[in-house]
Amino acid sequence: DFKSMMSKEKTQLVDVRTPEEYSEGKIGDAMNIDYYSADFKKQAEALDKTKPVLVYCRSGGRSGKSAEILEEMGFTEIYNLEGGYMGWPDK
Repeated sequence: DFKSMMSKEKTQLVDVRTPEEYSEGKIGDAMNIDYYSADFKKQAEALDKTKPVLVYCRSGGRSGKSAEILEEMGFTEIYNLEGGYMGWPDK
C-alpha cells in the first residue's frame, strides 16, 4: 500500500497539486510538481526513472493523469494514491 511504499528508502513522493494547495499541507516530504504547470514534464525529468514514484493530488484525478504522463516518459514503477490527499488519514 501507499503508506508502506513511502517508508522505503528509494521512493520519490510527488504532490501534483497547485503550489497553493501544497502550501496548505502535504504528505511526508513530498516534492511539488504542479500538474497544471506548463513545464510539468521538464520538472518530472529531474526524477530518477530507476526509482519508484509515488504520486498524489487532491482526490486522485490529476495524479492519475500524471501517472500516465510519467509512464509515457519512461518511468516504470508508479503508484497513485487513490482518494488523494483528501483521503489520506494522517494529515
